[in-house]
Amino acid sequence: MWICSRCQTANKEGYSQCVQCSAPRNARRFGAGTPVSAPSVQTASPERRMQQPDTGSQELPPPPITRRQAVPAAPPRRANGGFIRWVGILLAVLLPALTGLVAALRMDVIAPVIHGLFFGPEAVAPGLLGQVSYWAMAFLAMLLVMVPGLALIALSRLMGLSRRGR
Repeated sequence: MWICSRCQTANKEGYSQCVQCSAPRNARRFGAGTPVSAPSVQTASPERRMQQPDTGSQELPPPPITRRQAVPAAPPRRANGGFIRWVGILLAVLLPALTGLVAALRMDVIAPVIHGLFFGPEAVAPGLLGQVSYWAMAFLAMLLVMVPGLALIALSRLMGLSRRGR
């Protein structure tokens, strides 16, 4: 490397002119020319004049300046609570489905108990009102059995947030 005596720019050994101000390598040594101010970055033209290195040296021209490639990030780790989240989703779907299935298959056994709650122990429920009351209670039971699954899903979210420090 050699430093230009006019603009103080570092140049490769093979260049006979400065890459910044195009001054010859020995400009000050033999009194050729006067020092010039280096052009600012804003006023410099987009194309710089560069002289190729001397053919006498075996040094190759410098590689073009490129932006540094971003280092690929490590693959994302599985968040804490992944297994718990899947168990919660399964419980939140399967338990209400099983409850609805039992309510449909065992209506003859469960319906008298529900009718007894609403209309008294010995009263026979009217047709449509008895059906509406039975299916309303079955729907409420399906919503109630979703709670454990939803609680596990919420727990897995909390585990993930606590791991990230939020």
